[in-house]
Amino acid sequence: MNRRRKRRLPFAAYAALIFNAALVATPFMAAHMISQAYGGRPQGFQTTPDAIAATREAMDQRFQQISVKDEATPRQVWSDLVRNALEEREMPRVRGLLLGAPAMLDGADGAALRARIAVADGAGDEAMLQAALSYLPDDVQDEYERRTQSLVSMFSASAPASALPGATTAVVASAPAPAIDGDEPRVATNRLGDLRQHTMAAVGWANDDNTDVPAFLLSGIGLILADPEAREGASVAMSTLRMRTEAPVPFKSYLAKRIEDVVPVEEMKKVLSAELRNELRYTPEGEAAVERVFKTTIDRQKLEPLLAEFRILREIAHDTSVESAIAIVARVKDSADLRAAGLVAAAGGDRAVALEHLDGDNLLATARTVVPWTTALKIQLAGVAACLLLLAFVAMTTFWKSFRRNKPRKKSAVYLMDEHPA
Repeated sequence: MNRRRKRRLPFAAYAALIFNAALVATPFMAAHMISQAYGGRPQGFQTTPDAIAATREAMDQRFQQISVKDEATPRQVWSDLVRNALEEREMPRVRGLLLGAPAMLDGADGAALRARIAVADGAGDEAMLQAALSYLPDDVQDEYERRTQSLVSMFSASAPASALPGATTAVVASAPAPAIDGDEPRVATNRLGDLRQHTMAAVGWANDDNTDVPAFLLSGIGLILADPEAREGASVAMSTLRMRTEAPVPFKSYLAKRIEDVVPVEEMKKVLSAELRNELRYTPEGEAAVERVFKTTIDRQKLEPLLAEFRILREIAHDTSVESAIAIVARVKDSADLRAAGLVAAAGGDRAVALEHLDGDNLLATARTVVPWTTALKIQLAGVAACLLLLAFVAMTTFWKSFRRNKPRKKSAVYLMDEHPA
């Protein structure tokens, strides 16, 4: 009875099958993981707690790099920067440098400052300010107290002494802007002008006068179509649009392009020329016509993303100040930069003001987007890692097999069995 031997596939066939299967599966698994992590998420640089913490850590790293100089210790560099900011009367920058002290002071000074903050009576930025003040030279501390007290006196000179309990000790650390009607401070919107001025500008544009078209359209959007929050942001945009500097301002070009994308400029001018062809000065009818043209010509769906960006500008101004917001926003080149600026301002506050002055080119680069690692993402990452390890294992095994030589084996003529010499 003949016994037929079952032929097995060689190792190379199994290796090729496994290798090709893993090679095909890995890109699909990686693409699905990336799509799940980023595809369904909102735009980057959202002000989530994790993103704020990561951004603040990146800002601290920049502060630490700024304080490192060969000719001076970090404490000397830091105190000199605070002194210069006081001499220039840039109090937001001074506060930013004081808040950045734990990152700028290294060695024993940095450890002692962090320990002092940990056992301070207060908490948050105020405790950090008070602790950092003690590491400044005496003359700089005195100058800081004079500056902060003079700022407070501007807001409390008319108030009775009984209305300011503990003012001497409480306000040394900071001089917050006064709130309006008990609410949070608002951004002044007078930079947009009023409807009377806007109507006169429309009359001039309709009669081919030399009109700053982006500023005119921005003013109309802010005064006629924007909600109060977006109107405050439009005021910050107007200030940035009109800032005069020899250096280029990327935000001006970006803002003009965004307005042109939203507003049909040629159509609006044509309609305004028809409505105001007989007008040479301000009239209530002309004002009503301008409002009507803006409301009917601009598509609200296209307008809403622009208003959302104005609200980001408002938040930047609230987190810092109008002047500081203008300096930060001037570096914005696109919508991603604008969201990064909003995240940096939310994470740093006055720290962002100091970094803008000291290292403005790298300010927006400190913004961080954090992806939350859910269980599903972790499982998919483990699958991708397993496929990569399998590819590496098969490749190395095949490489090793190609150099290995098996001993020759004799075949039995009767049973076709392998015989091994004794």
